[in-house]
Amino acid sequence: MRWFILLSVFVLSACSLPGRQTFAPSPVPPDMQSMNATKAFDGRIALVSIQPGTQDFAAPLKTAVAEALAIKPGAAFEVRAVTDARGTPGEQAGRLNALAPLAAEVAQAIAGDGVQPGHVALTAGTSGTGTEILVFVK
Repeated sequence: MRWFILLSVFVLSACSLPGRQTFAPSPVPPDMQSMNATKAFDGRIALVSIQPGTQDFAAPLKTAVAEALAIKPGAAFEVRAVTDARGTPGEQAGRLNALAPLAAEVAQAIAGDGVQPGHVALTAGTSGTGTEILVFVK
């Protein structure tokens, strides 16, 4: 009988309890696309993302800006033109130059929605996600 008790204690100690998580001995690393997407935002999430060629961004942008200002009345906005890091620096600069007029339009639309011009910044850079305009709230 003593052996049965010792054996049952040993067997039960090897069981996992409900809700207990078991971690893999060799976890699967994240893929490059996930890593690049994380690095692209530098830990920030964009309020609005506008693809090149978009013409009717004013109404959704106005709504997003109004909601951000309702939460934080003194909010500052960063309009960032981004392109992926492929190609030479000259090619990247060419893609960013092509985005510049749309980025300026977006910044002017934000200022027209009641944000002080000093609270709107226009920047550019590279990322791993593609070519687009991102609007961040500070």
